[in-house]
Amino acid sequence: MDIEIAVTFFALSKEARELFSAYVDNDSLTVVRIFSDPVVGKSGTYHGIRLQNPDFAGVRNAGGALDARKIYNEIRKKPPYSSLPTVRSADDAREALAEWEALNPEQCIPLRDDGQFFGFTQVGQGYLGRHTRFIPVPAVRDALEDATEKRGSSVTEIMDLVVRNALETRRDLAEFRHQAQDRYREIMDPEKLTELNDLEQGLSDTLKYYVPEASVRLRWTDFADIEIPLPQTQVKLLEDEYESTVDRTGHGLQRAFIVTMLQHLVAARGVDISLKDEVPEEEEQPGSETPTLPNLVLAIEEPELYQHPSRQRHLASVLLKLATQTIPGVAQNTQVVYTTHSPLFVGLDRFDQIRVLRKVRCQTKKPKVTQLKKAEMTAVADELWQATGEEKGKFTPETLRPRLQAIMTPWMNEGFFADVVVLVEGEDDRAAVLGVARSMGHDFDSQGITVIPCFGKNNLDRPLVIFRQLGIPVFVIWDGDRHSKNAKSESNRYLLRLHGLPEEDWPKFVGESCACFEETLEGTLEKEIGTELFTKLLARAQKELEIGKKDQAMKNVEVIQRIIKRAASDEKTSETMQRMVRNIMSVGGSQREPQI
Repeated sequence: MDIEIAVTFFALSKEARELFSAYVDNDSLTVVRIFSDPVVGKSGTYHGIRLQNPDFAGVRNAGGALDARKIYNEIRKKPPYSSLPTVRSADDAREALAEWEALNPEQCIPLRDDGQFFGFTQVGQGYLGRHTRFIPVPAVRDALEDATEKRGSSVTEIMDLVVRNALETRRDLAEFRHQAQDRYREIMDPEKLTELNDLEQGLSDTLKYYVPEASVRLRWTDFADIEIPLPQTQVKLLEDEYESTVDRTGHGLQRAFIVTMLQHLVAARGVDISLKDEVPEEEEQPGSETPTLPNLVLAIEEPELYQHPSRQRHLASVLLKLATQTIPGVAQNTQVVYTTHSPLFVGLDRFDQIRVLRKVRCQTKKPKVTQLKKAEMTAVADELWQATGEEKGKFTPETLRPRLQAIMTPWMNEGFFADVVVLVEGEDDRAAVLGVARSMGHDFDSQGITVIPCFGKNNLDRPLVIFRQLGIPVFVIWDGDRHSKNAKSESNRYLLRLHGLPEEDWPKFVGESCACFEETLEGTLEKEIGTELFTKLLARAQKELEIGKKDQAMKNVEVIQRIIKRAASDEKTSETMQRMVRNIMSVGGSQREPQI
C-alpha cells in the first residue's frame, strides 16, 4: 500500500518562484512524496503538482515512444487540440503538450507529475532543502551525539560551516599554510635528496643480477598539500556556575541544548551559502539579492519532557516567539510544530493552530485509524453568530479573539486533551458535579472527563463550539435562573439554539448533551436532599474540614461528596444530579464503567 505525504509551500521567495516556476500555482507550491514499499526502506519518489490537461495523461503515461506518438496524433485530431504541431519523437510530443498547457491554463487542473520532479530523488530534495529545512527533535535523542565533534554531529557541522570557514579566510593562517607548503617542497626536492638517488642505484644494481638490461627509476609523485588540522571543540554546559559535559546534565537542559544546536545549525548553513556566494563590492551587480537563510520547520516531539512547569511555560513562550519571528539570528521564517500532552503548550487564544489527533475505529475487526480535527476561527465565529439569530453584526475572527481572554484558564487548556468536556458556570457547580460522581463510584479523571468552570453562563458558548468543532464531546450544564434578579430568558434560548433544541424561556431538563436547572444547580441539590438535612450535613462537613465560609465550602469537592454519602444513609438523594452524571458517562457513544 502506498503512503503519500503532500506538503504545500506558501510565501515563496523570488528565487524559489523562478526555480519551481513550472509547479507554482497562485504563489503556492505543492510537492508529494510517495513511499510505495516502506517496509524495505526505499527513499520514495517526489512528485510536483502542476497544471495539466487530463486529456494528455495518455501520452505521459505511455509505455513506449511509439505509443506516445500514436496517442498524441489521436489527440491532435480533436478540435480543441488541432493547433498542436507535428512531432517526430515522444519527447517532442510531451514538450508540445507542456507548451499548450502553459498557453491554456484555464483548461487545466492541478495534477501530479510522472515522478520527474527535478530528476533523481536526491536532486529534488536538494532543491527543496535550499529553501526549507525540516529538523525533527524526537522525544529521545542523544544530546552527547550532537555535542561531540565527529562526522554528522551538529557541533561539527556548525564548526565546519562557520568557524572553520571563517578561519580559512584569515590572512595569517593562509600565509602560514603557504610558507609551510613552500618549505616542505624545498626539503623534498629530489635534487637535494641524495637518499632517493642512492636507493635508486642500489635497487638497479640488484635487479641487474636477474635481468642485466633492466634498471629502476624512482620519482616523486605530485606533492599533496599539507593539511593543517584545526582544533576540535569540546562542548560543556554551565548551569548554576557548575560546568559539566552534556551527558552529565539533566535531561531538560539536554533537550534545550539540542534545540539550540539544531536552530543554529540552520543559521550556520545559511552563513555558508552567503560565504560561497559572496561577491566583492566592486563586482556586485546592481539589483542582486543577498542570499537568505532557508526557512526552518522545527518539529518537536513532546517539548515538555523533563521540564518543570515554569520551564514549560517559558519554552512554550520561546517557541511562540520563534514562530512569530521575534527572535533574530536563527532563520527568517520558522514554523514550529510540536506534539504535546501538556496544557501549558496550548491556549484557547490560538485554538485555530491546534490539531487534535485521536485513534478511532472506523470498521469492526479493523485497526483504529488516526483522525485529525481542527477548528477554524471563521467557522467558530459564524456558528456563534448564527445562534444569536443573526440579529447582531456578523461575528469575525477579529471580534472573536478579544472575547476569548475571559475564559483563558489552565482548566480550559485541559479540555483539549479530554475525552469528554463538561462545561459548568462556576467552581461550586464543578464541585457539585464531581462530588455526586464520586459518591456514585465514578472517577472522572480515569475516564478522561474534564469538568471546566467558565465563570458565568455567558462564557459557555465559545468553549462549547470550539471543543465541538475539534471533535471533543461536550456536555454543558447551566442554571435557568428563573425568579432570579436581572435574569434574561434570551440567555437560555441562545444556549438551546447552540444545541439545536426547541427554545423556551425557563427550561428544566437533563438531556444527552446538556442539562439546565430551572433555578440553580445548588438549589436543586439542596431541595431534593431536603433543606434541613442538607444544611445540617453542610455544617458538619465545614467543621470537619475547617472551612468557615459556606460559599468556600460549596466549592470543595470533598464537602459535596460527604453530604451526598451521608444523605444516602438517610435514604435521601438527588435523582436529577445522578441522572445527569449517568448521561455524562455515556457522552461520546459508549457507557463508561464506574471506577470503585
